[in-house]
Amino acid sequence: MSLTTASRVFADHPSVRPATRDRVLAAADDLGYVVNALAQAMMGLGRRTVAFVAAHMIGSTFADMAAGAESVATAEGNLFLLSTTGEDPARERDLMETLREYRPAAVLLAGSTQTGEEFEQRAVAYAEALAAVGARLVLVGHPACPGSKSILSVDYDQVGGVRRAVEHLVTGGHRRIAFLGLIPERTTPAERLRGYELGLQDAGLPVDPSLVIECANDSDGARVAALSLLSRPDRPTALVCLTDGVAVGVYRAARSLGLAIPGDVAIVGFDDAPIVADLTPALTTIRVPFWEVGVHGARVALGLEEYDGHVQLPTELIVRESSP
Repeated sequence: MSLTTASRVFADHPSVRPATRDRVLAAADDLGYVVNALAQAMMGLGRRTVAFVAAHMIGSTFADMAAGAESVATAEGNLFLLSTTGEDPARERDLMETLREYRPAAVLLAGSTQTGEEFEQRAVAYAEALAAVGARLVLVGHPACPGSKSILSVDYDQVGGVRRAVEHLVTGGHRRIAFLGLIPERTTPAERLRGYELGLQDAGLPVDPSLVIECANDSDGARVAALSLLSRPDRPTALVCLTDGVAVGVYRAARSLGLAIPGDVAIVGFDDAPIVADLTPALTTIRVPFWEVGVHGARVALGLEEYDGHVQLPTELIVRESSP
């Protein structure tokens, strides 16, 4: 029997007769032979890989996106690969080059949160390099690249979510509303800050720069920033937090200052992460469909859904006990 015939058997070629296929597979089993799936994938045969590349896997955000993407990738018979960059552009570039060499079916890039021309140029280069080997790049959890309409992206409505949160607080009687968690040159804070500003403008309220507070995106950094903010004589009566993790820090600060939630200060988070289940009073927050972002991202990347450019999924304001 020729090597060509054996290769056709392992590639599941329709020209091979059933009896021949059975003999080859039986011989392979006796010899303990294992098919080189990577080599098959690189030749466009067998199972291919869908790669999910994230900045990190801390918290539920990227984990939920990855789970959604994996559900689609595996249902379509693909292998699913997960890797992280640590928000290092050099690591990101090296990883994308390695993935290109392995000829994946698709790559989903999540959490590359930088903005600006330099990132868009990188994304275009990634997309072109992957397209040359038959793969598609999709940004997930990232807003549209205005200067590069050819870059596909699947995101969620961050601006609208925060805008609705501010409207909710204004309706509850609040006028001094702070935004806590600004991190420069990142898409997520930039989008959420824009929603905050638009919400104030909708209500005819000025944007007070002294109420836009930068802090680390964790409960410890938020607690320190909130202690200073809430100790002011003219302290805000409500805070919109960049994330639920930031909101946890604000809870700690308010309690240490003897402030009641929401009587003295109302608090709104963002994400509806699992950590909010432990907060008392229950946190008002903006629910994000992270799993669905991953699902749609994978479907677009694999050509199961066709979208022209950018897909944006809705967010939902979940009103609980920490706001009026």
